[in-house]
Amino acid sequence: TCPACSRSIVGRVVGAMGMKWHPDCFRCTICNELLEFQSRYSEDGIKRPYCHLDYHETFAPRCYHCKTAIVEERFISLDDPALGRRTYHEQHFFCAECGDPFLRDGTFSYDDDDDNVGFTVYKGHPYCEACHVRLRLPKCKRCKRPIRDHMEAVEALGGKWCWECFRCTNCDQPFEELSYFEREKKPFCENCFSIMIRN
Repeated sequence: TCPACSRSIVGRVVGAMGMKWHPDCFRCTICNELLEFQSRYSEDGIKRPYCHLDYHETFAPRCYHCKTAIVEERFISLDDPALGRRTYHEQHFFCAECGDPFLRDGTFSYDDDDDNVGFTVYKGHPYCEACHVRLRLPKCKRCKRPIRDHMEAVEALGGKWCWECFRCTNCDQPFEELSYFEREKKPFCENCFSIMIRN
């Protein structure tokens, strides 16, 4: 008997999912399309036929970026404390700022230089390390390079300075015990400042 209509089968038969069907009864559970000459799918434990499109729309993981079903065998699956559980098409897992993919040739791209070592999550979006550093870390008031957490830095005159950049504006010498004089939001050593005052 046909599992769809429960009637006896006489004549042509479609064998699928371990059962025999009338050709007119073997249809997609969702869209009712005939499946005799098409690829067909059945979810484990469910003995219902699905066409290719409806099967993937119903059961496949969805890409976080484009919100469509992932039909490829290879995809990115993340379970990150900051991002939560997410899946991505391989080509849709990229930096939220520059768009560079994190996956190249099937592996995560890691560069040995300090400015590009994987990705960092900020406000729910992944950023390559170079963009994270450029966009989020404070910049030195003199050299304008990002100041990383492990770097020695000085906080003065309303900003941060690399340790080696915090010097007298006039003579370019480092300050003794970080004591300095300020004029027009610039640091000066005692000697240079006293000369400026006299003049």
